[in-house]
Amino acid sequence: MYIYSFIYGRIPIEFWELPAMLLLLLSVILLGGRIARQKMAFAPHYRYFTLGMLAKIFGGLFFGCIYIFYYKHGDSTGYYECAVAFTKLFKYDFPAFLEAYFGAGTVEIKSLFNAQTGEPMMYMFGEDKARFVIKLTVPFLLVTGGSYFLSTALIAIVTYSGLWRLYLMFVSHFPQHASRLALAILFMPSVICWGSGILKDSFTLAATCQFIVATNNLINKKGSRLGNWLLLIGAGYFVVSIKAYILLILLPGTLIWYFYDGILRIRNQLLRVMVIPITYALIIGGSYGVLSLLDDRLGRFSIDSALETASVTNRDLKKDYYEGNSFDIGDFEPTLSGALSKFPAATMAGLFRPFVWDAKNVVMLLSGLENLFILVMTLLVLFSVKPRVLLKVIMGNPIILYCLFFSVLFGFMTGLTTSNFGALVRFKIPMIPLYMSAIMVLFEQLRSIRVVEGRDKRLIF
Repeated sequence: MYIYSFIYGRIPIEFWELPAMLLLLLSVILLGGRIARQKMAFAPHYRYFTLGMLAKIFGGLFFGCIYIFYYKHGDSTGYYECAVAFTKLFKYDFPAFLEAYFGAGTVEIKSLFNAQTGEPMMYMFGEDKARFVIKLTVPFLLVTGGSYFLSTALIAIVTYSGLWRLYLMFVSHFPQHASRLALAILFMPSVICWGSGILKDSFTLAATCQFIVATNNLINKKGSRLGNWLLLIGAGYFVVSIKAYILLILLPGTLIWYFYDGILRIRNQLLRVMVIPITYALIIGGSYGVLSLLDDRLGRFSIDSALETASVTNRDLKKDYYEGNSFDIGDFEPTLSGALSKFPAATMAGLFRPFVWDAKNVVMLLSGLENLFILVMTLLVLFSVKPRVLLKVIMGNPIILYCLFFSVLFGFMTGLTTSNFGALVRFKIPMIPLYMSAIMVLFEQLRSIRVVEGRDKRLIF
């Protein structure tokens, strides 16, 4: 059976794929269950290991069904069909495959493909970041015999390591909140759906998680220092190669985490106060210096071009060809003051939209319900204690501070540059595990704080 895609070619679905998928799922259950049983004696939170992996696999399959049977086209089918051309070239002419796989996206390289192999679409093949995702997809297709859904399941399994390691990191700091952290990191619907298929977001989500885990290990001196640096650099390379703007947010947040952790270790209060302005200067200068060195890799998200890119992208995603599935925070000038003027509206959109009433289809309705949950949990945290108590709790924990800084800045940038709900729900997924982890931990910590204002203000949940 073939499913015809709207953009290009056809997507085969063979009868042998069903037993192969069942065998893959059975293997995950058996091997995952074995790993979990071995670990649970001293790490009870491993009871979520297999369930989290299965959730990610089924999330990826659900995502694939949406793109193939509902939308009938999209980035995912485009990446897949371009990768199919590479796999056919692999079988047809291996030296040509190596030249194409490691070559640039030029017309000359594209001419290596022929009628027998099919040709990758030039609008993807010629774009560095899209071609990087195509090349990442090729090995999965080679292993699965070109199956779209089996490749999706394998990508979900491989990228699950990023989420699981992030979960282990948070549990190591907050072991008493393991169940809520599992919900925040492993089982948020948009993360396991949009972060598990043949799409840029699956790889950038995993790389972002690995970057954060490596940062945590370096700060807290866990594991091999060299190994953590290699992981940090490798994850950073993947992020820059696919979605460079994520690094624009990761880097200053990481420096804040590193320096603030050091500040909290200083016992002398006067020395702390003296160190803070120096730290801010180092964070700003360090971020600017590293981003300047990466200017060529950042492309249109370089320091000089980022605001212009944000303004142009914001206007483009409101066009009629996006079928009206858009929202409008208003146009803004590509200047720092112009962007900051949209901070409240953009951040609200990035963190909490689409709202339930924004939904025009079932997919957006599901996202709206998830965002409603996120909004309710946020409000419960904000109004559970006095602002100064909340601020004290946040400032007392560098990880929570980092998560909120990253999430607010990421929400602002996403809301500023993305006026289309379909794109928004995908682009924001690197933020959700961090934001919800911070909210869940804060919720549990604040519910145990008794604020003396004439009555007990414990939360009941």
